[in-house]
Amino acid sequence: GLSTAAMNDEESDEEKEWAEALRDFLFSLRYSANSNFVPATQACLRNVVRYGPAYLYAEEGFAPHTLIRYASIPVVEGYLCRNRWGQVDIFHRRYERTARQAAQLLGYEKLPARIKMLVDDPAKCETKISLIQCIQPRDERKMYRLGGSYQYLDTAFASYHVLEDEEVIVRESGFRSFPVSCFNWRRYEGDPYGISPTIEALTTVREENAVRRSGLRALQQVTDPATASKARLDYVPVLNPGENYPGLIDDQGRPLIAPIATGQNPTYAFSYAESRAEEIRDMMFVDLFQTLVQNPQMTATEALIRQEEKGALLGPSGSIIQAGFASNLDRELGILEDKGLYEEDSRFLPPASLAGKAVRPTFTGPLDVLRRSAEARDTIQVVTAAMQMAQFDPGVMDNIDGDEALKIVQSAGRSPQRIFRRQDEVAGIRDARAKAQAAQAGMAAIANAGKVAKDAVPAAVQARDSGLLDSLGGLMPQGGEGGA
Repeated sequence: GLSTAAMNDEESDEEKEWAEALRDFLFSLRYSANSNFVPATQACLRNVVRYGPAYLYAEEGFAPHTLIRYASIPVVEGYLCRNRWGQVDIFHRRYERTARQAAQLLGYEKLPARIKMLVDDPAKCETKISLIQCIQPRDERKMYRLGGSYQYLDTAFASYHVLEDEEVIVRESGFRSFPVSCFNWRRYEGDPYGISPTIEALTTVREENAVRRSGLRALQQVTDPATASKARLDYVPVLNPGENYPGLIDDQGRPLIAPIATGQNPTYAFSYAESRAEEIRDMMFVDLFQTLVQNPQMTATEALIRQEEKGALLGPSGSIIQAGFASNLDRELGILEDKGLYEEDSRFLPPASLAGKAVRPTFTGPLDVLRRSAEARDTIQVVTAAMQMAQFDPGVMDNIDGDEALKIVQSAGRSPQRIFRRQDEVAGIRDARAKAQAAQAGMAAIANAGKVAKDAVPAAVQARDSGLLDSLGGLMPQGGEGGA
């Protein structure tokens, strides 16, 4: 998802709806047939788990239905540098392409004569050639003044393609935003690439493999032992079960061939290897993804605790991976902005309230929902307890702000903003309801007053007929009395 909230304000309903519409548009671009987003991101995630770093390259597409193209750069091809903030700002790539592909990528006219000869020869056009690409910030940028503000004439990052054998620059271009998004599983200070859980478990994996090899050799000694004979035999037959081998016993009935039993017991080796395999599974977080598989009888509370443990353990690594997707989002929005995403005639024209604000990603994957679910769950529990307490003390509900509780539950999940009414609509509904209640209360008061007046007439007639009013009149002071 996308968020536009700054540090000192809150998103409006219009901004939320705009961000959701833009998010849906981005996903439609990513999952288009020719964008290659799914294979590229899956390859990146596999590289993160295997090696540690991974590189996702996003470039502008010019096809009508493919505005952005994605590619996963092999780890072996990438060499990167980080700035003082730890962000990748220089990327070198050494890769191979066929001569025909190089002509498509760089342009036939820019190729040296030797490469052109390879391209023109059908028998040699698939010959591999080595190229190096360098992406780095420009040291100096040209500017011009337009309408009282300064604009750049060139891009923020320069890109150079070099033919390795010829040592010549055959293409120079640039990018407005850094085109390579770098993913990491775990990176320590001073390490630009990071490591993966597979590399961390590599020593244990080698140890387990060595123990299993020894255990298999010991098992073979038990199931298929070596044999010994007293005298040299002309041949040593293959002793198959159920076969009869004449001449292999002496006159006393003793076999001429006997197995060499060394008392091997592979059980200890396999037990140790299994313990190391369990340790490897823990290092690879396999058990975390088998919350209900290992114990189908697990209670709901136990399952919830395991889910929270999963989120706590995978959270740091997942956040680092999400940083790569956030960088890719900046690249995507930069490409689309150059294509007119925010222009006046675009359906994604930002609301006026977004002036001066930045768009940032909000992740709603299973791991993110898992991390935020505890707050929503506790909120629901508090509201439920308050409703139960309100049965004998209604004033308890005065402590609960229902609107804020609903916002917390919404933020913890993936419910879209479009199912909620806007705040001005909610205020109008509540105002109309309050007016209706006030009118209803007024009508009830009028009805009660009419009933009182109706009941008062018979009482007055009865008082007159009984002489009560005359008696009360005699008790009233006369006009001359009381005068000085």
